[in-house]
Amino acid sequence: MKSGSRYIIGLDHGNHLIKTANHIMQNGVKRLGAKPTFPANTLNYGKAYYKVGEDRTNVKDSKMADDDYYILTLTMLAKEAKTRGIPQGSHIVLAVGMPLKQFSAERNAFIRYLKRDSQPVSFKYEDTAYKFYLDKVVVFPQCYAAVVSRLPSMKECLIVDIGSWTIDIMEVRGGVPVESHCETFSESLVSVIQNIRSESSELLKKEISENRIVAYMQGDAENIPKQHQKLMDAALERFAARVEGLLKENGHDTQFTDMIYAGGGAAVMKKYGRAGSNVSYIVDVRANAIGYEYIAGQIA
Repeated sequence: MKSGSRYIIGLDHGNHLIKTANHIMQNGVKRLGAKPTFPANTLNYGKAYYKVGEDRTNVKDSKMADDDYYILTLTMLAKEAKTRGIPQGSHIVLAVGMPLKQFSAERNAFIRYLKRDSQPVSFKYEDTAYKFYLDKVVVFPQCYAAVVSRLPSMKECLIVDIGSWTIDIMEVRGGVPVESHCETFSESLVSVIQNIRSESSELLKKEISENRIVAYMQGDAENIPKQHQKLMDAALERFAARVEGLLKENGHDTQFTDMIYAGGGAAVMKKYGRAGSNVSYIVDVRANAIGYEYIAGQIA
């Protein structure tokens, strides 16, 4: 999206996947000792080379603990610039998000982390040079961003954004979020994936890869043996039941209140959770990134 002379790029810094409006990539970052043989998935920033997106990194206590998420940000800026035809030397507004529980306390620190003092930002990705002026970083609550374009039509609704490591719950009344009823819980899809891998190795003597598990969660069962499908179905059914139990334990009416599941876990809830005329799903994992961009465009 472009606003005046600036380009707005929305970016969702997930604990598993990094998402923009046009791209999805795993969040692994590996610093290399020298320039690699192949430029694919390689970012050169300063004097260092990094392989990015080839696997998932371990979940961090803070995404600002090291430079990995900054390196991932530069990578996704390059990908979006190439896709959108954004010229070198352009001025960028970066629109990002944080979980509801962390938003007020950590928003300013995240802005400082992403917007470094040295401008313009210069780097290479896959042997192509990039240079941008990162004019501004704006931060919005995730979950809210995933549904923001729908808010005007919402009378009373519960939004449940299921990410890799957290679940954000937001109540909406009359198209407005009820801040006192916004919550973040640690209920991990990553842990479910790890348990599936462990169980498949122990019970079926063959460990299934994380990528295949994620693909299965999104509906791709190609080349997965039936016994592994059965094991995954059981684990994902248990996860869906825990999510529904969490909602009930915290006083949410899941029978009659309109509900929207979003995030990476929306596809899981659609397949394994309780179906009902009051339940709908946003299964596009880019929804928050698209929403960040939308909000930034509205306030630019």
